Amino acid sequence: MWKHIVTFVFILSSVASVSYSQQTFFQLQDRNLNEEIALLQGQWQFEYGQLLTAEEMQAIDSPIYTEIPHTWTGMEFRGQNLPSTGYATYYTTIIINQNYSRLAINGKVQSTNYKLFINGKEIGEVGRLGTSQETAKPDYRNKVFQIPSDQDTLEVIVQISNFHYRKGGMSRPPQIADKELLLEDRGMNISLSFFLIGSIFFMGLYHIGSNIFRTRNKMNSYFALVCLFTILRALSVNEYLLIEYLNFPWWLSVRIELASFYLIFAFTIRFIYYLFPEYIPKFFAKTPYYIGISATFITLFTPILYNSNLVPIMQLVTVITSLAILYYIFKASLTGNKEVLIALVGFILLFSVTVIEILIHQSQIVGDMVFALGIFFYLFSHVIILANRQNQTYIKNQDLSLALKQSNQRLEQTVEERTKELNKRNKELLNNNDELKKINDEKNGLIHVIAHDLKSPLNNNKGLIHLIKMPENLNDDQKDFLDKLEKSNQQGVQLIEDLLQLYKLESKQQPEIEAICVKTFLGELIKRYEDTAGLKKIKINVNIESDQNQFYTDTEKLQRIMDNLISNALKFSYEGTAIHIKAIHLKNKLHIEVRDEGMGIMKEEQSKLFQKFQKMSNKPTAGESSSGLGLSIVKTLVEQLKGTIEFDSVPRKGTSFTIVLSDLA
Repeated sequence: MWKHIVTFVFILSSVASVSYSQQTFFQLQDRNLNEEIALLQGQWQFEYGQLLTAEEMQAIDSPIYTEIPHTWTGMEFRGQNLPSTGYATYYTTIIINQNYSRLAINGKVQSTNYKLFINGKEIGEVGRLGTSQETAKPDYRNKVFQIPSDQDTLEVIVQISNFHYRKGGMSRPPQIADKELLLEDRGMNISLSFFLIGSIFFMGLYHIGSNIFRTRNKMNSYFALVCLFTILRALSVNEYLLIEYLNFPWWLSVRIELASFYLIFAFTIRFIYYLFPEYIPKFFAKTPYYIGISATFITLFTPILYNSNLVPIMQLVTVITSLAILYYIFKASLTGNKEVLIALVGFILLFSVTVIEILIHQSQIVGDMVFALGIFFYLFSHVIILANRQNQTYIKNQDLSLALKQSNQRLEQTVEERTKELNKRNKELLNNNDELKKINDEKNGLIHVIAHDLKSPLNNNKGLIHLIKMPENLNDDQKDFLDKLEKSNQQGVQLIEDLLQLYKLESKQQPEIEAICVKTFLGELIKRYEDTAGLKKIKINVNIESDQNQFYTDTEKLQRIMDNLISNALKFSYEGTAIHIKAIHLKNKLHIEVRDEGMGIMKEEQSKLFQKFQKMSNKPTAGESSSGLGLSIVKTLVEQLKGTIEFDSVPRKGTSFTIVLSDLA
């Protein structure tokens, strides 16, 4: 690879060959200039720093000849290396057949302006010839000039000046032929340029549309940018269509020419990376890209005379980068991937035409439209790759669509079968629900009947027991039996009361809201338990705080809650201890805490405290009865009053219940 780079650098740095031999004539008398175009490529007499006529050029004692095409920049002339700026005269003689009546010459684009003389007569000018930057005006145009007829010897003088670009001189050999033939050749070149521009435009437009209307993809974006700047470059070189048809000034056309070259390089690198990210190193896609962008900014904002010196540097960077990409793509092509093989062919073509374009730009060889044609076929090769990828994506989408359709059909069939099964199950559930509702109604009715039917005889038993105990002649055993019977009878009455309360709760009765004074209501309720507490020598400590006059709630349910909590505290408290009841009424909340100093609840039993018919292992301290329904009823009542209940219990130290109720107004 380095061998190729060194060779390329040698080509870029080579100077025009200079000889002191005899003048070379262009002998075209045997050429049919009505049917073919003759290229005036070869030895021309050259004199730098003077604008001379043909006679003055012939009178020079030691004439110097240079090979055309070539520029004078850096060439050795009479012991000195010439600068890029200045002015000079080129002279040659053409021998033709004098039968031509419409002979013409295309002076081609020279750097950066020229004036053309034939046989001492000025026949045309491109730009404005001058001896300083102020008097010279650069311009790039391919002009066809009519040659005076009936002359078999043509003495051609081309006076060139350059004060605006990095190289000056005759960078392209003029053409001579029949005028119609030259105009037809120009027309074909312009038509081909527009064809390539149009083709590349639609390539880029398609990929812009793909990004707008389909999934956005950086690869498509960079491809579209490469197409855009290729179009700009095609408009600013060869036939210089920006100047010819759109009247762009020379400085703007040249800036577009250089900037588009750098941007094509930058975005092509990015495009290739995103096309084959698995083969091209990421760092390699970044460095050349930023070099190209930086060169573009320099070109846009500095004088052309100076920024044009970036061209050979960027040409060298382009060749090195292209060789590296060729290496990576060639290495990837060994895998047999068809897309990579197509890309390899396209990139070999692009690399070849890039080298040719550089040689043309360095005035080493003659050529037109080479880069535009090459990059067209290069881009077309990638269009094939992108089209193949989109086709594969379309096929995958079709396969996925078909699979999805089949899956939907299977799903619909499954849903239909499951729906039928669910409908059947729903009917069964509805039937079972009706039956369960009937059974539940019967159960509730049975509970109601049993509770009422049991409650009446138990109350009668209570009265009979009281009557039997009235005589004073009963012995101790009889009194003991009657006390046990009375306690058992009372336990049955309490159980019935709990069952009736549970029945009411499960009937989901709505709260009957009324206003209460918290201090009054709780104070009267707690007084009812003072006698019971006195029997066990338990002290009831009460602390009621209220900043509100009224609290709206269901008084019956609140009373039931407090009855259960206070009675439980009394049942499970030891003699000589205390019960602490604290109530705080603030705004629309009522906080009540009932804490005892009793036996507490075992940790393993705390999780089932609010479940129905759950009796703890701890027994009431005085043998009181317990149905196992009290706390489950309390929790249900609290929830119906839009409240919460929590507890904290430590075995052998006591239990604390805290409820928070909302005002139901």
